[in-house]
Amino acid sequence: MKDIFIPSSIIDRNQRMFTSNEYYFFSLRLEIQGNIDPRRLETAVAKVAEAIPILRYYYSGTLDKSGWKPLPKNPGWVTRSSAEPAALHTLLKSLPTEHSPMHIVLDKKPDSDTLVISMDHTVTDAHGLLEIAGMISSTYAALGWNPDFSLLPIPQSEDRSLKPLIQSYSHEVCESLCRAEAENRFAVMPYQKLFVTAPTERLSPKLFTRQIKPQMFPAMKAFAKQHHATINDVLLTVYAAALKEYAGTKSDVSIKHIPIRSAVDLRKYYPPYLRNEIRNYSVPYWTSVAMPGNDIPSILRGVAASSRKTKAGAPGIGAMFSIEEPDCPVSRPYQDADYSLAPFISNVGVLAKDIVDFGDGLSVKDVVIYANITTENPFIIGVLTWENTLSLCIFTDCNYDIVKRLLDRMTALIEENCQA
Repeated sequence: MKDIFIPSSIIDRNQRMFTSNEYYFFSLRLEIQGNIDPRRLETAVAKVAEAIPILRYYYSGTLDKSGWKPLPKNPGWVTRSSAEPAALHTLLKSLPTEHSPMHIVLDKKPDSDTLVISMDHTVTDAHGLLEIAGMISSTYAALGWNPDFSLLPIPQSEDRSLKPLIQSYSHEVCESLCRAEAENRFAVMPYQKLFVTAPTERLSPKLFTRQIKPQMFPAMKAFAKQHHATINDVLLTVYAAALKEYAGTKSDVSIKHIPIRSAVDLRKYYPPYLRNEIRNYSVPYWTSVAMPGNDIPSILRGVAASSRKTKAGAPGIGAMFSIEEPDCPVSRPYQDADYSLAPFISNVGVLAKDIVDFGDGLSVKDVVIYANITTENPFIIGVLTWENTLSLCIFTDCNYDIVKRLLDRMTALIEENCQA
């Protein structure tokens, strides 16, 4: 039987090194006006899985020897259940290991439905999840007028590794980029301990969301442009400012740099015809935000200048090199157990309205994305923009007070500075 085993890549195994990594690492939540036909949705998801082989496999093995094995039988792709994050988290944790790395929950109401697509980060990243969501919605719409509609297969190489990308650079260049990226961490190592928390008690998993409304979004863009910055630069700035205020309640140490990790999408280094495979193209990247004071425009100008310099130096290649070459001396900072303690923000960007179009008079009212894991780190933020509404989301089962404080402060700083 062909394709009975797909070898895992180093980046697959690296993703599994996170001790709190669940099978369904992140979730895309779609609020829909109108009612979805469950049978047609099940058919649409099955057809997408036929086109993307890895969705019909499950991860098996250890860090030393692992790969992807075919599912013993086709799963029920769609579960009728509550889409509330706490209930969803419980449901996903109860699924067997031999289950598809993607799971769909449909929560039906009389006049509206909620659809949540959850994905194993080992298979793909948030951008891949958005692509799959688009394929599901377009297939659902097409089945309404053509019951025999099928997708063309998505190409999948036998080697899921990103090593060919590393090999397109010289070893010396990769080492130089890795060293440069590590330096961002060295500057903030003294401050990481300020963002290590221990829960006083574990509570029910809860999703906290704050939204920058459509009327504010143009002002946010104008504020960024005024300072030769991007929306992502603004997010890094207000996040750093909120973190500094929080850290100030824990220590009297003068904070000069705030440690923030974010994700870099490596697709931009591939030619278009090689970007279509469903796999994880994202790696973490350190940002050391200089804090000259509490003036947001001053911090933003520094962040923007740093971002421009970073973009000119192939960001993420160093991190990718550290994953592919873990024994190389310059990779050692990335192997540190404390590496993942810093606050993390992932700005997925804009989800275009036509990407998730289910047809049949159905309309998507709201979309958010969040990391579907519960840890003692309340500093993991997911960001997605939909219809000029920017959503900030944190999912946690502890430290509710920290989460509320951070999200409220970030929202307030955006409104105060962008309106000014």
